[in-house]
Amino acid sequence: MRQTFFVILLLISAFVGFTGYCYALVDWVQDIKTGIYEKNYLEAVEATSAIGLYTYLAIRFVKRNVTL
Repeated sequence: MRQTFFVILLLISAFVGFTGYCYALVDWVQDIKTGIYEKNYLEAVEATSAIGLYTYLAIRFVKRNVTL
């Protein structure tokens, strides 16, 4: 029973994290299209770096731990 709880908690956490990543990615694309990053370079660097770093780490994790 305890292991089932942790699996469910892990799945919920993964879903929440993926949803947050998708939201950040959509927000980043919308900000580029509206031209917000032309006015605020620091925000552009922060958002682009965070999304790029997270994507790199996710791809690295999948390559090491997922075998098809």
